Amino acid sequence: MHPAAGPAPGSAQPTEAAPRPNANLALEVLNSYPYGIVVVRRDGRVIAHNPAAAQLLGALADRLENPDDRTLSDILGWGSEGGVLDGLSLIERALEERAVLPEVRVDLPAGARVPAAWVTLAPLAGTGDCVIAELRPGRANDRRRRTEPHWARGPHLSIRALGHTGVASAEGPIGGQWLENRAGQVLKLLVAERHRVVSADEIVETLWQEARARNVPGVRYYIHELRKRLEPQRAGRGDSSFIGRVHGGYVLLRESVAIDADEFERLVETGVAAAAAGDEQRACSELERGLSLYAGDFLADEPYAEWAMPERDRLRSVAADGLRTLADLRLAREDLEGAAGDLERLAELEPYDAEVHKRLIALALRRGRRTEAVRRYTALRRRMIATFGEDLDFTLADLATA
Repeated sequence: MHPAAGPAPGSAQPTEAAPRPNANLALEVLNSYPYGIVVVRRDGRVIAHNPAAAQLLGALADRLENPDDRTLSDILGWGSEGGVLDGLSLIERALEERAVLPEVRVDLPAGARVPAAWVTLAPLAGTGDCVIAELRPGRANDRRRRTEPHWARGPHLSIRALGHTGVASAEGPIGGQWLENRAGQVLKLLVAERHRVVSADEIVETLWQEARARNVPGVRYYIHELRKRLEPQRAGRGDSSFIGRVHGGYVLLRESVAIDADEFERLVETGVAAAAAGDEQRACSELERGLSLYAGDFLADEPYAEWAMPERDRLRSVAADGLRTLADLRLAREDLEGAAGDLERLAELEPYDAEVHKRLIALALRRGRRTEAVRRYTALRRRMIATFGEDLDFTLADLATA
């Protein structure tokens, strides 16, 4: 193990440990270890490293021997802007949590023998302010890139609201019967009203109007139950990462909660705007991605909840606009199969929109699928007469002629 040239001015001196019988063996292990090992202080200054670290860094190895004012972040070209993947931030995190952090991919500066390194940080036991950094060589074509992993950005919750409701944390799904109980209903209401704070009184009046008469536990109790479900490791009275309390009401903390309905809406709106601007390629790509998220109606497992219906209808309209636009783009490209699939989905969303069904029937005729056309026309005609007492204003012969 090679010590650095000397401690930086004002930095803490490493504690001298009492010699142990196996100290020589430990030193041999470190010197023979195939991956780089670098010991740094809390401020990032290098105090020791093994030969593998110098070999991995190549021409940059001199900086390990003579760190001067350089930190490990400087040597590795590892950002120091204070972000979640800043080297100093992660050194602090390893020391505070007293835990080994998952590896992070770092692109190395010119002069290193490899283009990138996988860096793992762990606190050095018995020192209190030193961290061990393990460096493993990376490759230029590594599939995992230097990104912001869930453990670095903090707690994160994903909620699937399109179709059957699902909840997952970074550690995996959080399922169970609780989603059908009162705590789950509170979560669903907060998802439906995710753009604002919902008062405790509104939660009671919306979800269980009989609560006061039947002495049902208050909203705080169910919020507590919900927080326990979402964050089982949270301290009893600690702040929640997902459910905030604001002026006597509750709100989802959007910086740590991702909802598929929001991503769906963003992608579809981007695709529709791209189509209007004439960028057909981007429009198709964004619309396909967005519509793939629409696995069903918003909170489909609450079909009769009046409080969910406004948002359900709004998102259904967004999906319909996206499907119309995508079908038009595909028809312009003579992609009849793709357009037919889009119109089928649109017809399911709009069962009484005669114009949508008319287009779908006409497309079936154009594709030579006359049996399908007759079946769809007959079903639509019966539905319109039974529901509205109105017959269709077009015939199959009209569509066939057109």
